[in-house]
This record gives sequence, C-alpha cells and structure tokens, in this order.
Amino acid sequence: MEALATYIRTRCPEGLALADAVQLCMHIYRTGEGIPAGLRPLASSGPLAKAFASLAASGWVRRPDPDTDVSAVEFWAVVVASATRDTAWRYDAEEGRQIAARLGGSG
Repeated sequence: MEALATYIRTRCPEGLALADAVQLCMHIYRTGEGIPAGLRPLASSGPLAKAFASLAASGWVRRPDPDTDVSAVEFWAVVVASATRDTAWRYDAEEGRQIAARLGGSG
C-alpha cells in the first residue's frame, strides 16, 4: 500500500482537493487506470483505503472540513465502497478518468 501512496504522491506532488482525491480513489478501484500494472493488486479495497489514508495523513489530500478525519482508513473504506453502491459519494467515471490521467500511469 505504501508503494501505491508513494507512486501517487510522486506523480502528483501538489496533492488533490478532497473531492478529486475521492474520485481518483474510486476510479482506481473501479478501473485500475492511472497506476502501473505492477501496482494494480493494491487497487483492492483494503490496500487502496490504507494508501489514501496515508496520503491524507501526509497532507496530500486538501480537505475543506477540518472536522472530518480523512486520514482514517475507515473514511477511505467508505469511499471505496461508494464506488459500487449508492452512497453520499458519487463516482463520476469521466472525472475519475481525467484525474487519473494526471498521474500518467498506464491505463
């Protein structure tokens, strides 16, 4: 999981706003796009949630609401689950694709 977080941080060092990070997380989970094939096994729910929690803990995820703990693995587990369910977070495939393209990983 740390390899995935490091890859994302390296490819997009300026970080992302929370809404964009959520879309990227869901897009990687749904498609695997934006990351190299060697990291795709880390695109499963547990490792992906841990990677994005690590990114958030490092300040890479810019959050609008300081009362929301986006560095919690549980927060990102809900985001990942939202990629395939009807929840508060809505997956937008086109937006996710555009954000993943910033990483420049193989599609």
